[in-house]
Amino acid sequence: MSDEALQACVDRHLEHAAMVFMLDDELGTHHGLSWADFVLLTVLDAAGGAAPATALARTLRMPASHLLLRLLPLEKTGLVERAADGDGKRRVTLRPQGRRLLHEARDTAAHACAP
Repeated sequence: MSDEALQACVDRHLEHAAMVFMLDDELGTHHGLSWADFVLLTVLDAAGGAAPATALARTLRMPASHLLLRLLPLEKTGLVERAADGDGKRRVTLRPQGRRLLHEARDTAAHACAP
């Protein structure tokens, strides 16, 4: 990898980190969510409100163990629920209060993402 390509990767990472920092601040201040929580809830909502944990982890591009760490506080605050489905696999469901909070937070996120 050339020095220019490496620097481009570092620059993209720093731009992304700045955006996530700003979105964490806005969503945290107004809704008590991080950007990562918002994305997770958005993906669940887009999946019809429920998804197998393994599919959710794959969609979010994270190991299942990281997904579990992300889900635990959301479950404790009543935004999502984890339960075994008929096959004994874990399924994550967006609860009504999670869907409500997500819809409230969308305007904040959209405003923060606007150029």
